[in-house]
Amino acid sequence: MTVLSDDDAGESRRSSPQRDRRVRRWFAWLMLGSIGAATGCYIDYRRDCARLRAMAQLVVAGAESPADRVIALLHWVFANKSTKENPRYFLFPRLRATPRQVLETGGDCADKSRLLSAMLREVGIPASMAMCFDPRTGHSTHTIVVAVIAPGTDMVVDPVYDIFFPRPEQRGYYGLLDLRRDATILPHRLDTLCAERPRSHPIHYYNRVSAVYLHASCMNWEKNGLTRILRDFLVRNDDDALYTIARPIVLEEPKLLVSLAAALVGIGAGFIYAVMARGALRHQGDVCKFRVPVRGSADAYDSANTCLAGGMSVCGR
Repeated sequence: MTVLSDDDAGESRRSSPQRDRRVRRWFAWLMLGSIGAATGCYIDYRRDCARLRAMAQLVVAGAESPADRVIALLHWVFANKSTKENPRYFLFPRLRATPRQVLETGGDCADKSRLLSAMLREVGIPASMAMCFDPRTGHSTHTIVVAVIAPGTDMVVDPVYDIFFPRPEQRGYYGLLDLRRDATILPHRLDTLCAERPRSHPIHYYNRVSAVYLHASCMNWEKNGLTRILRDFLVRNDDDALYTIARPIVLEEPKLLVSLAAALVGIGAGFIYAVMARGALRHQGDVCKFRVPVRGSADAYDSANTCLAGGMSVCGR
């Protein structure tokens, strides 16, 4: 067995606390930086919400019912800017454009649906993006918005083609489940709108083969293993709930998502720092107790310190 010399033991004793202090300092900075980033992102997100709220309130001024407000905002988002995919994004390209960026420069079906659902929420109407899937391949092909206009009642709107689905004889509007169950609602509505609108309108170029509502859903339950497990559980209990469950807002608001992620990192770093700091204090307390001179002897005091450093010396003899 290798016996450490007094110099090696002293060096080991000094380096270990120094290394622990560096690690604790790193976690402390990580905690402070993450909490600061989370706070900054959240403040920026609230500023964007205020901008969207001001614009949405101007658009819906004079609209009496929730459905009227939905239709007013639908027409406005459809006419706002272009329908090409927005090249802007927040921090990472995968997060895509924020609602405010879409407000300023336009976007495709996913972008405009993100903007419309955000503006609806700002005027008190719960809304969620939803996806249409190609019945042949299962791939997502189009994005729409599902707005809740009354408890248990929703209506579907399409901000790229300026479509909503009124029931016959002004008896309300078709919701997501209605369009899933009845495949004739969409083509009948498209035929009506094509007859009313000029040939230059985008409605004439709607893809009636792939952008259908047969498998429309607010959540992409085929995205990964976890979502598939949740899908199987919900199908066994309530099949309808599977398709109308609203997407979490953090998935539609990039700044809010980054703020939440940074806050979680900060909390985790703070927890690790607290655990390490508590361990260091406990160790320091043990060292103080161990360093109490034995029998009042200076030799015993030196012997105790040598034993603490990991030496093979026998203490208190």
